[in-house]
Amino acid sequence: MQQTSQIKLEKWLQVSKEHFSKITPAYDQGRDFEEKQRWIEDIKSRTSISSEDWVLDAGSGTGLLSVQFAGQIDGHVLGLEPSRAMLRQALQKKSPSNLAWTQGVSETLPLANETLKAVFLSQVWHHLLDQEQAGREFFRCLKPGGGLFIKTYSHAQIISRWDLQVIFPELMPLMLSIYPDIPDYEVLLKDIGFASVEFQSAARENFMPPSQLLTFLRDKAWSMFSFLSPEGTAEGQARLEALVADGDVPVSFPEFQLLVIALK
Repeated sequence: MQQTSQIKLEKWLQVSKEHFSKITPAYDQGRDFEEKQRWIEDIKSRTSISSEDWVLDAGSGTGLLSVQFAGQIDGHVLGLEPSRAMLRQALQKKSPSNLAWTQGVSETLPLANETLKAVFLSQVWHHLLDQEQAGREFFRCLKPGGGLFIKTYSHAQIISRWDLQVIFPELMPLMLSIYPDIPDYEVLLKDIGFASVEFQSAARENFMPPSQLLTFLRDKAWSMFSFLSPEGTAEGQARLEALVADGDVPVSFPEFQLLVIALK
């Protein structure tokens, strides 16, 4: 039986792509606890977005961030998403008039050179089929002075996650292998041509009842759950069920964020 630590990157990319078409109904529920406002303010403070400017939400999913961002700027937001199922759910949301949607992938953007003021990706970078090609496409489409904003996790943040330490330790090697760390981003983005690359780490205290994480596991609301072995799934479920039976006391579940900021 193949263990998580032995999974090839190609297998991860294939499964993660299929995963999002299957879990669309549970997608929003699995991300409701995330704070989005600080993320939006970071982008607005770094790029002066006029009414004529376009911002790209690459890997927009069901549009949770796209809708909120479009409601707070004068410019236009384009949500780019490869999954038709995700786009269908996004189109069902009440959207501002300055928000548009398109199906596509980051590695081949359907946009002309220097047409974007900002590009943002929220927990998407590790799903890209070709991160270097996508980075070059973002650079090509950004205006001079525009910014690429990547919300992700550093390796230090992954190592400190309670769910990976206690409930699903089998997944720790996978997470560390699929997420680039800070030096990886710096080398790649500077090599592509970005004038500056900087990093902001943040953590917001958050608590989650074990029953909520158990629901996420059963619905496979997070892509990492697709890689649990049957034994790892059963063990994690048993640990969560024991916590639920013991009163379902909320556990500390900080929301970590590494914001990568690359300016052209």
